Amino acid sequence: MKNKILPIGSIVEAGGQDIMICAYLMDGAKIDGEQFDYACCLYPIGVTKNTILIKKSQIEKIKFIGYKDANFERLANILEKKWVSIYL
Repeated sequence: MKNKILPIGSIVEAGGQDIMICAYLMDGAKIDGEQFDYACCLYPIGVTKNTILIKKSQIEKIKFIGYKDANFERLANILEKKWVSIYL
């Protein structure tokens, strides 16, 4: 994969569950000082009142990679720079 950022709609396994990436946490969402990268929902249920926050490192397996185009590539480059600066 060219970018380390997964596109919206990607299905991954994290914590033994299939989840779908719904949003990027661009400003570095933190809960109790812990940094998260993606907002997700359960697959195939979809968005409910509960959002699942995960770090890239929590992804155990990529099951499906969502749609990528030039817009995604531009955003992925921005996110990668932001996330690198947040984690260093």
